Amino acid sequence: MTFQIILLFPATVAAVFWIWLAARYEQKFAGITETLDQKQYPMAEMFYIGFQILEFIRFDTKSDRARKKVKEMSEVYGRRYAEYYYYVLVGGQATYVVTILPLVFMLAILGNSLQLLFLGIVLAGLLVWYLSESFKDKLTARREQLLAEFPQVLSKITLLVNSGMMLRSAWSKVAEGGEGVLYEEMRLTTAELQNGVSEPVAYSNFAERCGLKEMRKFSSMVSQSLAKGSGDLTYFLKDMSDEMWELKKNLVRRKSEQANSKLLGPITLIFLGILFMIMAPLLGGL
Repeated sequence: MTFQIILLFPATVAAVFWIWLAARYEQKFAGITETLDQKQYPMAEMFYIGFQILEFIRFDTKSDRARKKVKEMSEVYGRRYAEYYYYVLVGGQATYVVTILPLVFMLAILGNSLQLLFLGIVLAGLLVWYLSESFKDKLTARREQLLAEFPQVLSKITLLVNSGMMLRSAWSKVAEGGEGVLYEEMRLTTAELQNGVSEPVAYSNFAERCGLKEMRKFSSMVSQSLAKGSGDLTYFLKDMSDEMWELKKNLVRRKSEQANSKLLGPITLIFLGILFMIMAPLLGGL
């Protein structure tokens, strides 16, 4: 009984606070919540609760931690929308916590169970983790796709430069001849070059958008090679191309090992199930 009385106050406060937010601020953020993908953001129609909480605490998207996350977001969503999607992510996490906690308190009171309280808090933590992890999966998939496409792109550029074509012309030709994340980023670089941005700056922007050390190395070495002369550029592109093909082989091998390890769990469960089916009649006859 004491446990229930202790929880009654925070449960009441949390429930009243949620009801007040839900009744007062739904229309304020309707323009945002109506555009969110329900599959990507479960309970997205209720995110206005989290958005208002962020306003209450004056959430700073310019802090060191926030800038790091926004930079990662820019790789997936672009610089223009990165801060917006970071705000949606944090607002969604705040919504999950504030929505689930009153329910957790009430269930713990009705069941007079500390375990229910603990499980509810864990559930809230899992939902917060889910949003962060779903974005990390997108970021990892994008980076892997960039690395997978880069060796072939470098080989094409190397071949064209060796045949006497200028790097910016070879870059534009390869960019227009393919489809994929890397080719889209290359076409953005081509547009920058056509708008008067210098080659070193354009390639540096390309590397920053991709967010990979391999792209940064490419950008740095290309800038140095352009300053020294086309001879150095040819040798560098050849060496970089060989290095990236080797990296791609290692990436494919690593993904294959990961796939095998993921299959181990289901195989083990199937084996145990078959073993149980075989042993059950034998044990029953004893």
